[in-house]
Amino acid sequence: MSAFRRRKINLPKSVGACLKKERRHQKLTLEDVEEATKIRLRYLKALEADRFDQFPPLVYMLGFVRRYAKFLALESDEIVEQFRQEHKKFAGEKLALGIKDEPEVSRIIITPRVIIGAIAALLILGVVGYVIFSVDKLSEPPTIEIISPVAPTTNEKNVAIEGKTLSTATVEINNQTVNVDDRGYFMQKVELASGINIFEIKSKSRLGKESTEVLRVLYSENK
Repeated sequence: MSAFRRRKINLPKSVGACLKKERRHQKLTLEDVEEATKIRLRYLKALEADRFDQFPPLVYMLGFVRRYAKFLALESDEIVEQFRQEHKKFAGEKLALGIKDEPEVSRIIITPRVIIGAIAALLILGVVGYVIFSVDKLSEPPTIEIISPVAPTTNEKNVAIEGKTLSTATVEINNQTVNVDDRGYFMQKVELASGINIFEIKSKSRLGKESTEVLRVLYSENK
């Protein structure tokens, strides 16, 4: 720009016309203005052509007008006030004609960066979801499934207590630790006494959550 000090101007024409005239006077293109002010080209064109129907909400346009005027080293306050009056007049004319404003539909432009960002967001959500699910599962007491013995009575003195629980859990049968394989299965051979034999089976997770199942087996030699 050739001028460094803002100067007052008379506004016999519309704000759009004045901005356009000054831009051409400074031998600038709309692309130059877009690059410097970051105002989208379509709004600059609409502004210079006084196409109020193509503008975004007024609060945004006032900012655009002020930014454009400052870039051209013009008195921005005066121009913004003039634009406000022009917009007010336009709104009044629309109201008189019964025309309602339609909300601008925002458009999402699909670019490689958007796609990569979406994929990254999905991956992050997946990881977070997995962590939440894992923590939730770990915070629950481990279940115990008794596989054997099935019958409540037996005539066999020696039986095997078999079951399934969480693979990372610690299992105890009557306070005696039992090995658990990587699939969660456990087995312990026991010797029965005559009558009812009671076995308390406990499964404790790494977080200290505990489940208990009570197994009752009646041993009768005369079965």
